[in-house]
Amino acid sequence: MLQHPIDKRLQDLACPVSLFVAITGGLIGRTRLTQALQSERPLNQNLLDKLLMLLDELAELKNSSLISPDWSDTANIREQLAQRRAFKQAAKFDADDVRRLLLEPNQ
Repeated sequence: MLQHPIDKRLQDLACPVSLFVAITGGLIGRTRLTQALQSERPLNQNLLDKLLMLLDELAELKNSSLISPDWSDTANIREQLAQRRAFKQAAKFDADDVRRLLLEPNQ
C-alpha cells in the first residue's frame, strides 16, 4: 500500500496530524484527514491541492529557519505563513512596476 502524500510530508516535517489540522485553520478536521490518510474516504482534488500547497509552505518555513519551527505554536505558525505570503506577493512588484501601476495613466 502506498503512503499518502500528506502523511509522508507530515512525517518529513515531523509535524503530527493533530497540529497540522490546527495549522490549517479549519480547512479540514482531524477525523476527515485521518479518514483520507487511512484511505477510507479520499479527499477531493481541490482540498488535496490546498493541503499539499500548505505543506509546501511549511517545508519552506522549516528549511529557511535556523531552528525547527514549533508546530505546537499553531497561531505563530499561521502568522509566519501569512507574513511570508504577503512578502512573496509584494516581491512580485518591483519599484518600477508599482510606480507604473500608481502613477501612469491607463492606456
